[in-house]
Amino acid sequence: MSDAAFKIGQVVAFGRGAGDGHIRGNEFTVTRVMPLESGFRSYRARGKDGVERAFQESQLRPGTAASQAGQRVEVWPT
Repeated sequence: MSDAAFKIGQVVAFGRGAGDGHIRGNEFTVTRVMPLESGFRSYRARGKDGVERAFQESQLRPGTAASQAGQRVEVWPT
């Protein structure tokens, strides 16, 4: 999984698209890096509301530097 753009514990920002208005918050913490499927990488990430969601790599970008500092993440076994 070395070709993944994001790593477990990294804070990422979600770029909203049409139909994504139901997803609360903008920043999420990566909890799992999923295997490639049909050439695309996906991630599981948890928001501040405690809900874990699935995102495609193309929907995410690095979070702000301020949100990276002191971030504690609960990592679940895969």
